[in-house]
Amino acid sequence: MKAKLLYFHAGKSSFVNKDIEILHEKYTVLDFFFDTTNKKKYFSLFAKQVAFILTNIFGSKLFVCQFAGHHAFLPILFSKIFFKRSVIVAGGTDCVSFPSIGYGNFNNKLLTRTTAFSFKKCDLILPVHQTLVEYDYTYQNNDFKKQGYQFFIPNIKTHYQIIHNGYDSKKWFCDTEKEKNSFVTIGAGLDSRFGFNLKGIDLILEIASQFPHCTFYIVGGLGIDKQTTANVKLLDKIPNNELRQFISNKQFYMQLSMSEGFPNALSEGMLCECVPIVSNVGGMPDIVKDCGYILKHKNISELYELVNGALNNFDLDKLGKKARKRVVENYTFEKRKEQLLLAVNKLI
Repeated sequence: MKAKLLYFHAGKSSFVNKDIEILHEKYTVLDFFFDTTNKKKYFSLFAKQVAFILTNIFGSKLFVCQFAGHHAFLPILFSKIFFKRSVIVAGGTDCVSFPSIGYGNFNNKLLTRTTAFSFKKCDLILPVHQTLVEYDYTYQNNDFKKQGYQFFIPNIKTHYQIIHNGYDSKKWFCDTEKEKNSFVTIGAGLDSRFGFNLKGIDLILEIASQFPHCTFYIVGGLGIDKQTTANVKLLDKIPNNELRQFISNKQFYMQLSMSEGFPNALSEGMLCECVPIVSNVGGMPDIVKDCGYILKHKNISELYELVNGALNNFDLDKLGKKARKRVVENYTFEKRKEQLLLAVNKLI
């Protein structure tokens, strides 16, 4: 009989679904969705979460939380009360603070407390990249010079283990010709109070006006209420069964975020042989290495030189294939599966 795990998340994103799929192979996984988008329902959600925990805690071997924060506070608290082991997968927003755009768990006093409590009291933290632990932030000067949960919780002693995200190269591949001079970026919540600047859409709209012969596709950007040039295509979310073919047709994948952990869309774009153009934040420079272009600072002149250089590169096909090879050789679904199951098994 499989051991039982309780899994807590704030939405079934692709990385949540993949981790649940992995854990299901060895364990019985019962998951609880805490909808953090509606703060008016927090008290009822906390009550439902308590009922879920008390109903399922007996016989369970481990609590797993995707990200730290409000939704992880009670699971970690109850894990301590009932002597259960607990793990937090750290992914991005739970490790940073960007007051200039009002983003990150450590930008909010109450959220800082629940996040710090969750990280300090769990048994193991599994960041998807080392930069979520702590790193020097140099992309722009309006926020903290360091990011990562250890910077914001300097006395934390919880053990951590880096386990990168992993991808299925058989699902993400290129089988079509590239649309010349085409750029694509994918984002969620781009019409939110911070999403537009967080994902670098401000830079993309500005640079698009300087390259009228290029086309810039922003998937998830349909709700953006900004004046755009004719070469910017704001698109709704694309169904999963159509997304691979859409990305494969594009020449460049552009991710100019102010903050990232280990972005799935970038890695999937690279698997589809898109040449990456990314900002110098989080895990992105490490993912891209010499397979694309890295914007060192949030500066439109630097971005212009970068894009101009990319468009004049006569070896883009070769660079796209190199980008795919980079992900295939380093960030596989099988590697994450092996490391995640091993880390969980050691705690049970």
